[in-house]
Amino acid sequence: MKIHGFGIDIPDKHIDGREQVLVHTLTQAQTVGFSVAELPIPGLNVIMNGELIRERVETILGIIAPFDLRFSVHAPGRTNLAFGVDLDMECRVLEACLRFTHAVGGRVLVYHSGLQALDAARTGTASLPGEDELARGAEREVAALQKLAPIAEDLGVVIGMENGDPHLWEYALLMRAGKARDDLALYHARMRTSAIVAQAEAVNHSNVGITLDLGHLHLATRALGEDFLEAISTAAPWVCHLHINDNFGKLDAGFDAEGDRLTYGEADLHLPPGWAAIPFAAAFNHLDDYEGDIVLEIKSRYRDHLGEALENTRRILIDNGHDTREGKIPSEVG
Repeated sequence: MKIHGFGIDIPDKHIDGREQVLVHTLTQAQTVGFSVAELPIPGLNVIMNGELIRERVETILGIIAPFDLRFSVHAPGRTNLAFGVDLDMECRVLEACLRFTHAVGGRVLVYHSGLQALDAARTGTASLPGEDELARGAEREVAALQKLAPIAEDLGVVIGMENGDPHLWEYALLMRAGKARDDLALYHARMRTSAIVAQAEAVNHSNVGITLDLGHLHLATRALGEDFLEAISTAAPWVCHLHINDNFGKLDAGFDAEGDRLTYGEADLHLPPGWAAIPFAAAFNHLDDYEGDIVLEIKSRYRDHLGEALENTRRILIDNGHDTREGKIPSEVG
């Protein structure tokens, strides 16, 4: 692995548009020793109705300027180029995200793969899509990314499609529709890295890759009865960005409060690495050729433990023979 930098996410709900909270959070990240921060579009008020707000971007640029940090950016979790209700708006939002990423000097924009076709059925605005519509949705995402990829290239940004994790509400929805539990992988295909790889191959552009979230993958492979390390190997050639955090690989039981989930070890807990059950050492060994940042995604509840999270990550890498010295990013070489 060639690690450009160790990063920390800036949770959108934690920031919630508040500038002083953003300053405090970035100060903490830099003080702990991170060199990268991942900025959340939903937390910054920089995009309104699909349009980038220049004045607000200038404000954010002024806030981040004093910090010795590089930045990646996370698009809204709801953005969906496959099954969004208004594809034109989805594309406008993602293009605005690309332009914001460029403005802050970021090289990666994280986008949740659109291969999750359950939201409309969840809200009651549509029924479950059939197989033909599922295929058309995947094609829509490929076509949209093929249009956005040259824009990303011009801006010097890579779009990293992120893999997903299962939720109890999805299984409940399928049950009410008379579907089997095993059908979840059809309607939430981004749980499988092979499905996202197929999208990346179809787009066929160097500025579209995969953001591999090991926490999501641990939950997904456990739910699907698939091999965690094999899924990593499938994604490895396409991985341009890496998200890590820990969990126990257990599906949520319908309780949203983090205290409840932690007590029972359920769901996507976003714990510091080393606190739960993800085999990070083996995972990293399946990413030997990875080059890029490692971004820790730690929930606000555990932000007092960021130093431990960073140290645990470095120790796991060092103990398994990986070089944790942060390298220069390609544009800085020479």
